[in-house]
Amino acid sequence: MNYERNIMNVLINITWQGQSGNYLVNMDAGSDDNTIKRVCEEAVRAGEVPGISPALPKNAFANFVIDRFHGEQTRFVVRPKVPFGS
Repeated sequence: MNYERNIMNVLINITWQGQSGNYLVNMDAGSDDNTIKRVCEEAVRAGEVPGISPALPKNAFANFVIDRFHGEQTRFVVRPKVPFGS
C-alpha cells in the first residue's frame, strides 16, 4: 500500500484543568485523534509544553476533543468536551 504523508509544522494548543500551552511539532497533519492525543501527553509529561504542569495522569486526553484548523499555519486545539455541544 502507498500511504501519502503530509508532514509539516503543526501548532497544538492544549488545555488541561485551567492550564493552557502551545506545542509546535512536525507531524502528519492527517494524523488520527489517538496519535495526536498520545503526542500531546508525551510532550506535556516531558515538560515541553510551557504553561502546563508535567504531572499528568495516564490517558489524560482520552475523552478530549480535537479541533483542526488548516490554513497558513495548521493548528490543532486539544480541549475537554463541553456539556452543551461538541
